[in-house]
Amino acid sequence: MTVYIEYVILDNFIFTALICYLSYNILREKVRRFRCVAASTVGTACAIIYPFIKNAAFVIIFKVALYIVMCLILYVKLPNFFKRALSFLLATALIGGVQFMIGFIVHGNASAALRLPISELPISIFFIPPILMFFVCKQVLSKINAHRLKQNYIYDIKLTVGDKSLKLRGLLDTGNNVRAGRDVVFVNKLIALDLLGGEYLTFMSGDKAVSSTVVHTASGSKKIILLPGTIE
Repeated sequence: MTVYIEYVILDNFIFTALICYLSYNILREKVRRFRCVAASTVGTACAIIYPFIKNAAFVIIFKVALYIVMCLILYVKLPNFFKRALSFLLATALIGGVQFMIGFIVHGNASAALRLPISELPISIFFIPPILMFFVCKQVLSKINAHRLKQNYIYDIKLTVGDKSLKLRGLLDTGNNVRAGRDVVFVNKLIALDLLGGEYLTFMSGDKAVSSTVVHTASGSKKIILLPGTIE
């Protein structure tokens, strides 16, 4: 297989840039794009030297030194340097793992997957999968972080309506600023049925007079039933 040096440089630069970019995203921090470009340039330039180093021990030392230099470029003067350095290793595992997976599928053995590019095309499937994987990982991390943030506002509560009480877990949020004289607690139909029993069906059928209010949301307006209650 003929491997063109400009393709290797392009592939390596894109891989390294993705790793740098993802390392910031893992920690939910603003991406320093200039630092990413600088670190990727240094990493790609050093990667060209690898084939000329024949001693395995020297290769390891060279890679460790490059790792330290790249982390300094990316994170120097930023707090928690070692935490950021670990995020760089995690990002490398994510992007490099996808690269190896695609290479193994194409070539059928681990040695070729580690050494050979998948395609001779300049815009090839060699680095497209890691780019796609990067955006997938970014979305997953965003959802995980959003879930973690939401957990900070979830509380164990005791909701009482009439003489019936339930222990629940409630999310404290703005509720679209809905108020009806007092703050409003929204519950789903199953909880309402558990609290009110058959009386809930009476309320829903409209056979019994009950207070209500109209809530305006992105999906439209909806009338909700209001019942007096307490929360602990």
